[in-house]
Amino acid sequence: MTNFRISALLLALSPLWVSASLSAEELNQVDPVSAIDAKLTEKNSDIERIAATQISAAEHLKQQQNQKSKLQREGDELKAKRNRAKSVLDKQYSRLLEDPETDLVSFQKSYQDAWAAVKENQSAQLDNQQAINESEIHLSQLKQKQARLNNEQANLRESKVEARVKRIATELRESAVLETSYTTTCAATMTLGECAAQGKHLTNQKAVQTFKSQLLDQLTESTLAKQNLQGVQLNIHVQDSQAIKSGFSGNNAYSVQMQAQLQAKPEAVAACKLLNVSTRYCLTGRDAAVVKKNDKQWANVTVRSDQYNDSVTINGIKYGSTPLEVALPNGRHHVTISKQGYESYNRTVTISGSDTIWVKLLPSKNS
Repeated sequence: MTNFRISALLLALSPLWVSASLSAEELNQVDPVSAIDAKLTEKNSDIERIAATQISAAEHLKQQQNQKSKLQREGDELKAKRNRAKSVLDKQYSRLLEDPETDLVSFQKSYQDAWAAVKENQSAQLDNQQAINESEIHLSQLKQKQARLNNEQANLRESKVEARVKRIATELRESAVLETSYTTTCAATMTLGECAAQGKHLTNQKAVQTFKSQLLDQLTESTLAKQNLQGVQLNIHVQDSQAIKSGFSGNNAYSVQMQAQLQAKPEAVAACKLLNVSTRYCLTGRDAAVVKKNDKQWANVTVRSDQYNDSVTINGIKYGSTPLEVALPNGRHHVTISKQGYESYNRTVTISGSDTIWVKLLPSKNS
């Protein structure tokens, strides 16, 4: 028996993959992260340039300070020379009292030249000190500018993280209409309704996994996100689904072709986890998504046991042996894990998010 239905989903939603929050105008805008990267590149160049200028200014100040020390030593030597010239001139004055013919011109000139050299040195020291003061002010201004640039760089880096988080959070809030086909083998003891329900359930599950894979592939930072995916709840919702073709194809094989409308409504800190940054970037000013009551939220569940070649059945549907990962809607599910020679594990578990079911099978008392 084959049933055909005309789906209204594809008519209602176009294109097949649409963003839940991006408008056409926003799509035409420059990526904020790229814009911040350009500013960071420019800021880094400014910092490197100011650092080079600061090194040059510091070296120049050091040379001026060395010149100051040199001028001070020369000044001390010139003052000593002047004092010696004065002492010689004083002696010649004393001789002049005894010998009026004593020539004082050469001694006076030596003393005058010594005085002129001292004054010239003092002037040079004043100029040098003024230059040092100006260099120190210039160097201080460069340091302040470098500190300001470093602060602006830090702010840009912070803004970049915020922009990356916002970008991936937007990219995660996607919706899509997927057409999915799946063939399952129904047990001979199953009714037609049970077989159809199993086929629909497994097809929806495949749609969820396909949507999740496509969602991660289209992320701007897809590689990094996949590396940090462990423990992140993307909360895939099947908002609507309907079979467009179904029927038996022989040997109890039941095929279902469905169209499903899906949407990701990730946890509040999903973007931060995927980017491996502090969750504070996600928790500030972010409104929680409103989940419709009729939405079906799916979670990734890993099932493991301590035995090989066991058999896992969930809600009457056989999934094979552990370890396995299945997508299940949140809620209560009956899980059975069995193996010949061991006591079967039968439990009803409540799924409210990604989780792992770990089972230790005990040997059968009859074996």
